[in-house]
Amino acid sequence: MDEDFPEELLDTVKNFDKGIDELEKGFADLLAMNRTEFFEELDPLSRAKIDIVSLYSINSLFWMLMKTLGHNPQASDVKAELGRVRSAIARCKEIQDREKRGKVNQDAARRMVTSGLWKPGEQKLSMRLY
Repeated sequence: MDEDFPEELLDTVKNFDKGIDELEKGFADLLAMNRTEFFEELDPLSRAKIDIVSLYSINSLFWMLMKTLGHNPQASDVKAELGRVRSAIARCKEIQDREKRGKVNQDAARRMVTSGLWKPGEQKLSMRLY
């Protein structure tokens, strides 16, 4: 490298370059595909996940660019945009978790509550209370 380049930053810059190369390899397959055809095969949640990952990656790359140019990304809109993307990730995860949750059998729950409220010696509660 250049003689003026600080020796203590050499490993950091090499790791940064290696990370950028790996990122390019990771996105190469996605970028080679026809986006329209690819998205037609996916369900809406998967489409949202891909869009969110793309947004987060682009904003993170812009954050790194600002840092390498010596600018403070904290003072820019990039931080707010990354926060927006994080909230979208949380919303996507919430939707995904909702699908995994078990369904409640309302008739069985109604019978359990009715049975729990009944006391011996009283007339049985009607199922029509609800």
